Amino acid sequence: MPTQVFRARTLDDARRAATTALGEGAVVVTTRQVRRTGVSGLLGGFDVEIAAATAPPPEPPPRHKGPFALGAYLPAPPRVPVIGAESPELAALRTELRGELRAMRVVLGRSTSPASAPNDLAAEIVAIRETLELLAPWSRKADKTAARLRAMGIEGAAAAHLSRAVHALARDTKNENDLLSTAISNTLNVAPWPLESSRRAVIAVVGPTGVGKTTTLAKLATRAKMDNRTVTLVTSDTFRVGGIEHIKRYASLLDMPTEIARTGSDLARILGRATTDLVLVDTSGRAPIASSAERLLASNAFKAAQENNGFTRQVLLCMSASSRAVDAMRIVKFFASAAPTAIAVTKIDETDTPSGLVHAGFFAKLPIAVLCSGQRVPEDIAPATIESILDVLCPRHETRKAMVA
Repeated sequence: MPTQVFRARTLDDARRAATTALGEGAVVVTTRQVRRTGVSGLLGGFDVEIAAATAPPPEPPPRHKGPFALGAYLPAPPRVPVIGAESPELAALRTELRGELRAMRVVLGRSTSPASAPNDLAAEIVAIRETLELLAPWSRKADKTAARLRAMGIEGAAAAHLSRAVHALARDTKNENDLLSTAISNTLNVAPWPLESSRRAVIAVVGPTGVGKTTTLAKLATRAKMDNRTVTLVTSDTFRVGGIEHIKRYASLLDMPTEIARTGSDLARILGRATTDLVLVDTSGRAPIASSAERLLASNAFKAAQENNGFTRQVLLCMSASSRAVDAMRIVKFFASAAPTAIAVTKIDETDTPSGLVHAGFFAKLPIAVLCSGQRVPEDIAPATIESILDVLCPRHETRKAMVA
């Protein structure tokens, strides 16, 4: 900070001069005596000289990066130890071990209920060791099946199931690829093409946001029109911005009537007055609630509409081909109240590890009916077959040569 020099006969006078010039916040940096000039100096007279400067502004309070007030981040008062109480370090370790055990059990599809949880730290460590041992048979680096499963992105209980199935089949053949293909074909089931039947039908798509429900529905609607069947498009996706406009655009391009079902009662009325061969229902990515259109698809109200109008019911659970095991389990649980009848696997073209084909069928315990691999309407949709699923998951050498050619 810059300083100024002030000289006076006394220290007080020098300070007053500094205060007058610099203000009340003036700070004296140095003081010294200097000989006066002129005759007074020759007679031994001295003045006081000081160097003074303006005081710096006060420092701002320390900034913090958290979203709350600074007081929320003050250190907690020291904890008073309680005789016989568990140390904070041991409690943190116990919590961490419980979390790891719970996560591994979820991946393996095993129970995570509090009743089955260990009661002490030693038992928890034993449980984690047992879980790791369960993982070990299909996670050894020397196991070719485990390596193929990892490369395909198949994990958790689905991978453990396929690994055991492959080892059980190993006595009959030595071709590892054929063994895995056989295990997958024995694990997954397929359902008929949704448009195969000539009966009147309600076909709904449910699943998380962004999985491609609306595009899948548009592909089915276009295929139905190509088969000279009449279609009514219905949307209950009133939460997503542009959801209604999206389905209306498809309806305009296909020259099909469109309806909006904000509640289950709206959908019931639409089904009651529908005169088309098919009613295709697009839904939101939200969890079905009691009054939603998704819940009506599995309720007695739909059964009544079916009796009056002769509709069959199909609810396709849409899941991405890149879905991980934990994602598949969450989605299955999330949309269970809509009572899906089959699975539509979407976005096969967007991943090199389409493990969602296995995860969806394994955890939902439902057949796969539809395969979607691209955005083109209606080209990029096909009926699901075991052969086509195997060609995607573990293509044969001949299939790869044909694709390259």
